[in-house]
Amino acid sequence: MTATAEQPSSTRPLLVASVVPVAAFGVVVAALLFIGFGLPGLVAGLVLAAVAVWVRIHRLTTGGRDRVLADLGAVPVDAGAHAQLVNLAESLSTTSGVPVPDLFVLDDPAANLLVVGERPERAAMVVTTGMLGALDRIRLEAVVARGFAEVRQGDLRAATIAVDAVARPATSLSRGGPGALLVRPFGGLLASAYRSIAGSDHELVIDRAAASLTRYPPGLIGALEVMERTGTAIRRPDPLSAHLWMADPGASVAGMAPRSTLDLRIEALRLL
Repeated sequence: MTATAEQPSSTRPLLVASVVPVAAFGVVVAALLFIGFGLPGLVAGLVLAAVAVWVRIHRLTTGGRDRVLADLGAVPVDAGAHAQLVNLAESLSTTSGVPVPDLFVLDDPAANLLVVGERPERAAMVVTTGMLGALDRIRLEAVVARGFAEVRQGDLRAATIAVDAVARPATSLSRGGPGALLVRPFGGLLASAYRSIAGSDHELVIDRAAASLTRYPPGLIGALEVMERTGTAIRRPDPLSAHLWMADPGASVAGMAPRSTLDLRIEALRLL
């Protein structure tokens, strides 16, 4: 059994959508400085705009993982208390060729899992206590394998950058206020970039890739069935990181691609 190949999501649309508003604002400032101070003002304004764009890109491409983890409040896994999780991750690392992610546990009754990271060697996997308590070893292996499959698929960097590049400004737009005034002219660009990080069948592709790692689709089918019964909505869902969760965490951002239902994903796995 092999997973359907899919091209990794490019970070370019995300960076463009995030940088264009900054550059546009910088050009406006440069024009005003030109009116007030002539050519020196124009040069100074363009230099400031270039610096602002550089700072924006640097922030988007570094530190996103740690900001998501801090907002979640997840804690590093206790190797003694969660030996099974650690052992499964180490075994799947060998099978997949993906470095073992930094493992974290989120105290929450929902059954869900999140993966975040700018590159494979800096990936982090967050598992809820609800997931750990609800799944047996075979099903837990299946969901951990799905986390590894997501890292190996090559889309994780784009998904992580999307948190600050488009989800945050899109949230400002939906909430209104001064921030929305700056973002509104670029709302269509943000929505398009957000949709670029996951096609309509993205979750199905990752599920198939996970099943190919364990070579046992019933394990993931059973895990998804348990998640459906237990619930996947966490207590304090953050819409900015909603797309990073294995299943709907109970929050979303306007413009986010519709998620496949658990029922649909279960049926797709049964066809393998």
